[in-house]
Amino acid sequence: MLGPSRPLPRVGSRARIARFGGGFERATIVAVEDDGRLVRVRSEGGETLEFALNRASARFLQAGATVGPRLELLGD
Repeated sequence: MLGPSRPLPRVGSRARIARFGGGFERATIVAVEDDGRLVRVRSEGGETLEFALNRASARFLQAGATVGPRLELLGD
């Protein structure tokens, strides 16, 4: 039986925020809601951001925005 092809969002898991222009920032998932479609993370700078799964691109984009930072989930 096959598992997921990429990491699933879980509280405490590592992630990174990909900012426009190629900058990255480490983050930790602090909340997962809506069956994994909404994720809150705390960046290494202490900022809390919310990302929503975009159904068209299957990427986590900053909630309420069509452009801007995106979230990349990293394996445990």
